[in-house]
Amino acid sequence: MAVYKTGEKSRNKIIETCKELFYLNGYKNTTYKDICEKADSNPGLINYYFKTKKKIAEIIYGNFYVDIKTAVENYMIKNYGEYDLQVGTCLEILIFTDLAEKDENMNRFYYEMCLEGVEYDMKVFKYFFRLHVDKYQLPITEDQIRLIWVANTSIGIGIAKKHIEGYLQIPKEELFDFRIRTMYNSMGIGNEKIDDILKRTYEIYKDMKVTLKDYFVISLDRK
Repeated sequence: MAVYKTGEKSRNKIIETCKELFYLNGYKNTTYKDICEKADSNPGLINYYFKTKKKIAEIIYGNFYVDIKTAVENYMIKNYGEYDLQVGTCLEILIFTDLAEKDENMNRFYYEMCLEGVEYDMKVFKYFFRLHVDKYQLPITEDQIRLIWVANTSIGIGIAKKHIEGYLQIPKEELFDFRIRTMYNSMGIGNEKIDDILKRTYEIYKDMKVTLKDYFVISLDRK
């Protein structure tokens, strides 16, 4: 038991160290030497627990997105009495999009993750799509779920990458609307319903205060 706790502590320390280094210095600019020195660790432990630096970044990115989802769910239940999966999912994407837009360090990290082709992101989104299929009894097969998840994740990453690079000179609101419409259209949801989802999303978001603190820790409060 003591060995397990020591190992878990070392693993968590490496992750927390990488959160700080990836945020402040960037994923690409952070070296194994930087990680080892700050975490008081060694390359052997990094390889043992994670295999690669990319794997650490995937864990940080994926966990951050799940934390946003949890924060949105808690926020909606606290302030509106229930969690609406469709509106909540849109809020999660909008929050992350805005953070990447407004925070220079987050913008850099997200861009680097787009370049790396983060696989964890795809797993998270597959779970989101399955939630929609189950909750709303959508006539979508398992193969179609895979297709929708791959297509929409690729679209999201591609839009973010080209927007950050300056290729897409389009207001972020239009990019967000396009992404949401593409996502829900691919699930067979009509434009009238999507209009309602987007309207409700913006109504809730305008009264929401989003705070990023302590390197990938998010807080949601009502203004």
